Amino acid sequence: MSLCANVVVLGPAMGFGYSAVAGPAMEKPKVDDVSLTNVEVNWMATVSALGTPVGCIVSSLVMSRGRRISMFVTSFISMAGWVTIYMSTTYTQILIGRVISGIATGMASVPTTVYVAEVAGSKWRGTMVTWTSISIALGVLIVYIFGYICKDDWRQVALMCAMFPLVSIALTLFVVPETPLWMRDHNRPEEALEIMKKFRGVPKDQPATSEILFELKPRPQKKNQNLLKHLTKRSALVPFAVMLSFFFFQQFSGIFVIIYYAVEIMDKSGASLDRHLCAVLIGVARFIASLLTAGVSRKFGRRIPSMVSGVGMTIFMGGMSLYLYLADKGTVMADNGVVPIVCMMMYIFMSTIGFLVIPFAMVGEVFPSKVKDILSGLTAALGYLFSAVTIKLYPDMSLLMGMHGMFLFFAIMSIVGVVFVLLFLPETKGKTLREIEDMFRKKSNTIEMQSTERAIGERVAPTTVTTVGVTGN
Repeated sequence: MSLCANVVVLGPAMGFGYSAVAGPAMEKPKVDDVSLTNVEVNWMATVSALGTPVGCIVSSLVMSRGRRISMFVTSFISMAGWVTIYMSTTYTQILIGRVISGIATGMASVPTTVYVAEVAGSKWRGTMVTWTSISIALGVLIVYIFGYICKDDWRQVALMCAMFPLVSIALTLFVVPETPLWMRDHNRPEEALEIMKKFRGVPKDQPATSEILFELKPRPQKKNQNLLKHLTKRSALVPFAVMLSFFFFQQFSGIFVIIYYAVEIMDKSGASLDRHLCAVLIGVARFIASLLTAGVSRKFGRRIPSMVSGVGMTIFMGGMSLYLYLADKGTVMADNGVVPIVCMMMYIFMSTIGFLVIPFAMVGEVFPSKVKDILSGLTAALGYLFSAVTIKLYPDMSLLMGMHGMFLFFAIMSIVGVVFVLLFLPETKGKTLREIEDMFRKKSNTIEMQSTERAIGERVAPTTVTTVGVTGN
């Protein structure tokens, strides 16, 4: 079911890479087709990135109606966006299609990640929540391949992208069930228990295990607490601040700039291969890394891969900056344009095993259930807003700082991000959602809650008492 849910991500994810392959074709159009300037191409990328945080907010609202409903709406909007782009005859219509597509992109990742986090057991959750990022990487790779095959036909690329939301609509309607935790929180305990037994491999005619009953047990809440009260609790504010900071370093280390402008950046960097083929290679590097991330996260958790990722990004962005600086100074390079390709591929590879994937994976697991819909969507929305800022600033940064200066800036932000992870990012590896929530509570509340749960004979992992705090120490 988690795999089926992640099909929802493919169509919207293609919006990330579409401007990279469609922009050059729109600047050099076929006869009687739409012709865009460089500034208009930049806005085509930016409006999609601006639509993405809107989609995250909409996702938060729709998710309250159900995870399944949210995934269906996401696929429908994604298909509408791609069809609009395909049928566009003016620049304005293209922008409208890109905004719609961007909204779908913002709606896609959060409900899918939350869905997987809510149906997966604690043993496999760390691996399975990374599947969303694998799906995003696959979607970007597919649209890069489409761009390589149809270099001058951006309409055909958009039409092929529209097929994926159509498939996901069918899967959502006829295959994917609602999550047990959502049903539990909406007074449907019998249905929640029945579906949870299926997910945990318990036959229908056998009683639920104590672990299942523990997962479905509602957390006691004080009476007359409104939503604002839940939002201002320490267990909500602390993870919100931590995740928002993580997204800031993710975006200002240049990851999405590279994804949105892969073809143009490879062209400006002096790569020896066809620029569309270079984009495909970048997509392949990201996809392979996203596959490895699932196993890496399961074995090493969140903190270690994030730090290794940031250090690797710093090395390869720094190397790219030095290469371009020397080239600008007239140094003759004997690499035949291979170094830029290697640096960009390795930068994307290293970013994917940590900085690119882990923030989105953690969004589905760090927030309390009462505010998960709102805070997960809001966090992703602000993260994508950071993305829109970096994408819009890219032409100005490359002009004012030079390509080598821009890459040096990305390298500096990457290493500062490593320091942030070291000091503040908590570890969630192997913990249930209940344990993760307890981790952000005050120590006294956590000890009191665990004592109560032990008294009624329920098992709670001892690591939630004092071993992990906000700093992860």
